[in-house]
Amino acid sequence: MTHATPPSTDSTPGTTEVCWICQSRATKVVKPRSIDRALTPSDLAITDHRYGQTLTLRRCADCGFLFAEGAEMAELIGVYERLDDPGYEETQDTRALQMEWLLKQALAARPAARTLLDIGAGAGLMVAKAKDAGLEATGIEPSRALVAAARRVNRVELLQGTFPHPDLAGRTFDIVTLVDVIEHVNDPVGLLRDIACSMGERSLLLVVTPDRASLTARMMGFRWWHYRLAHVGYFDPATLRRAAERAGLRIIGQRRAKWFFRVGYLAERAAEYLPIRWFNRLAERVRLGRWIFSGVIPVNLHDSVLVMLELATEPTGRDPGARPDASEPKGGTR
Repeated sequence: MTHATPPSTDSTPGTTEVCWICQSRATKVVKPRSIDRALTPSDLAITDHRYGQTLTLRRCADCGFLFAEGAEMAELIGVYERLDDPGYEETQDTRALQMEWLLKQALAARPAARTLLDIGAGAGLMVAKAKDAGLEATGIEPSRALVAAARRVNRVELLQGTFPHPDLAGRTFDIVTLVDVIEHVNDPVGLLRDIACSMGERSLLLVVTPDRASLTARMMGFRWWHYRLAHVGYFDPATLRRAAERAGLRIIGQRRAKWFFRVGYLAERAAEYLPIRWFNRLAERVRLGRWIFSGVIPVNLHDSVLVMLELATEPTGRDPGARPDASEPKGGTR
């Protein structure tokens, strides 16, 4: 999917964008667009490290939600379908550790769970780990390349597309996971409503997303590493709770998310902020440095939130098999 004309790089004076969470029209631009061209699939790469680059961002004066604007909001699905991120496979081992940890949290809350749906499944790591744990696991992913990688690397079959999906019509799941996905979609409340339709009375939804109200985010401002072109919605616990309530869900648990990284990966990313590239190059030339850089460590920067949700009311969204509106990307990627 391509643009007939490049999207505007600035907000038109006098226009009003409605908040995606509370529907308020009291929104204003707080950060201008970082690029003067249309989005490309490479801009949405999971391994992209151009921190601080974003689309035009607006802030809602009523609820505080921060969200993107631009012509490509209506075309995100097409861009994600064409996404190919070869570097993603190089981090499979550490990402697998995070999926194991997240699955452990979900199963601790719902030990009797038998089925799992992972939305925005990437290369299928959560699905693979859930299957290893004895669950009947299903994943859905818009990127054709990542669906192929899931088959090739992790030996799992994913549904290619967005959520809701016709192949899921009438199905409910004990656990639904939405890991680093909700910040990629332009109708988060609609996505949560649709997920509610795939949940039963004892089902659990696990959501992980960056927390823009965290101390790290507030200290770094727009240099924070979660300000990226791929992220179009920026939550904090309050806006996430408000979105959940509008979707008929309630939060039953909340904690900070944990990550796992190789030391070398962290050093490479730290070089985006600090003058240490010379040190990284030196470390990679000596055996001890390579050994240290190959080590894997757990990391909790207290700037991502993990929330667990369950149904609060009878779901009012679409059937999980209904086709979404083309302007609403449901089920981004990580």
